[in-house]
Formats: sequence, C-alpha cells, structure tokens
Amino acid sequence: MRKVVVVEDDKFIAAIFTMFLRELGHELVGRCSTGAEALDLCHRLRPDVVLMDIHLDGELDGIQTSEQLRRELDIPVIYVSSDTSSQVIKRAIVSNSYGYLVKPVNKKELGISIDLAFYKHRVDQEQRERERGYRQFISDAPMPLMILQEGRIQYLNHLALDLFKTHYMEDVITLPYINFVEPEYTELVTALLDDFKNKGIGFQNKLLAMQDVHGQVFYSKISGSAIVFNKKKSLQVTMVEASDMEYSNKTSLAYKTMIDSFGLPYFVTDQHLQIKEISNSLLFNGLELNDQKVDERKDYFEKIEDESTLVYKLIAKDKTPTLFKSHIIKDVSGEVLEIFFYPGK
Repeated sequence: MRKVVVVEDDKFIAAIFTMFLRELGHELVGRCSTGAEALDLCHRLRPDVVLMDIHLDGELDGIQTSEQLRRELDIPVIYVSSDTSSQVIKRAIVSNSYGYLVKPVNKKELGISIDLAFYKHRVDQEQRERERGYRQFISDAPMPLMILQEGRIQYLNHLALDLFKTHYMEDVITLPYINFVEPEYTELVTALLDDFKNKGIGFQNKLLAMQDVHGQVFYSKISGSAIVFNKKKSLQVTMVEASDMEYSNKTSLAYKTMIDSFGLPYFVTDQHLQIKEISNSLLFNGLELNDQKVDERKDYFEKIEDESTLVYKLIAKDKTPTLFKSHIIKDVSGEVLEIFFYPGK
C-alpha cells in the first residue's frame, strides 16, 4: 500500500482517483487543487507518490510544483493531464517526473504507474546513496583519485587536486584529461582511453609525464578501472606521484651508463644502505649481495671513515680489495632516494 497525494483542480476527476486508489489498495492521504497547497500537504504528510495535474490555479503550475517537491522532499511525481502538446511534454521530461498519464486514466494504468514510480524512485535513492558513499570514499581515500567520463575529468579528490596544484575543482572539471598530459605521452593515454571506451579494459601502473594547472611537469603512475558514477560508465583513475622516482631513475641511469662505459663495478642501495642493484661484474660473482645491508655485512664490507661521503671497502674473501665511494641521490626536498657506490681512491 502506497500513501498518495492527489493534486487536481477538477473535483470530478479527483473523486475518480480517490475511488481508484481505494480499489487498488492504496491510501489517499491528502487531496488539494493548487501548487501551494500541495507543497504544504507533502511537507506534513510525506506521501510515497504524488499524482499531479499540470494546469493548476494559482502561481505554481504542476511542473513547477513538482520541481520544488523534488528539491525539497525528493518525492516521486506522476503527471496526469489531457495536455499532450510538445512544449508541455518537454517541460515534463526535463523536470524528471516518474510518469505521465493522459486523461482519462483507467484504473489498471494508474496502478501500474504508481508501482513503477515507487520502485524506480527507491532504486534512484539507493543509487544516490551509493554515490554519496563513493564520493565520501574517494574524498577520504589515502591516494589521489580522479573520475573520467568520455575522457573528460568529472571528479577529483583533494589529493588529486594537490597533484594538479589547485584548490578548485573548477580549474579542471569537464576538461579533457589529455590536456594535462605531456605530448610525448598523448598517444599512450589516447590508446588507454580508447581501449576502455571500446572494450571496457582498464590498465595498471602506466608511468607518464603530466602537467599541473600552471603547466609544471610532474610524473605519475596511473591505474584505471571501470565504475558507475552519476549513472554513467566511468573510468576511475588512481595516481601515484612518481616525479622523485623518475628523477632517481634518470640520475641512476646516467651514473650507470658512465661507469659501465669504463667497465667498472658498482652497486646501488636505498637510504638505509640496503642493496637494490649490483652491476654485472666478476668482482661480485659468488657474493650474496641483493637485499643485504652494506653496514651489516661486515664479512664483505669495511666502513672507511670519511667526513665528506660514505666510503666502504670490499674485503670479501678471495676478492680484490676495492674501495667504493658514494654519490647520494636526493629529491627536491633533500630526502635521500638512493645511494650509488662506485670505485674510487
């Protein structure tokens, strides 16, 4: 049983609706003839469905009243009118009504329309609630998140706005994502967006150079997956700021290239002196170095006191004693990213 309010200025038609509703097992909780009365009734009675005539006496017609009810109370409205002019139909569509019945209305059509409106409205409420929960989730997420529809930015959380160096979503919202991608990566991003659009395929850990709203370049690893947002197929993109990583990789590569050109051995550690990489050198053959901490393997390394830099001497058995000096690679804030050890005197 649904609670129904009837807004109809024709008393005869209103009486027919009253009879139909009783026979259909619904409860008529209120009846009125103007938009202002309908607003007052609905605020007091909170019906499940409103049957609304379009042409009403007073300042508000049925469509205006329906729009106000949707904004204030979120109550589903079914229009009931003998007017089928295109102008009225367009207004009814834009107002997001839950049905349009043409007078005279029979009981069966009325019953079906009321049930459809009630259940469709419930589904819409559940969807909005899920979206509110999802918006809260992405707002509070511990990583930058962005939502794209048709390749355009529709939403960003606060951490994503920080990456774009802005406090205002309006600076990026509805703009094509490709606008913020460096030219050398546009082909990659275009292919990723096309695959998602045509095949629904997401992607993982794609490194690319992007621009913030001021045109400054930063590197980011992005991953994408399909979601539904505002009732539309959307692409959720997570972004991991990777400028420091990319800077470290390029700097390390430069050193490796230089040392390799001389055929010299080297190894790379993190800020805690845990070895991340060793060169392909006979000097290291037979030594278990990967993931080892230099300062803990005293059977392999001896620390040499030096006020200017870290220096270790390879003292492993059956190996030529070799002195390794270090070059510390830092990010722009001064934090150590990795340490490059190379032969030195």
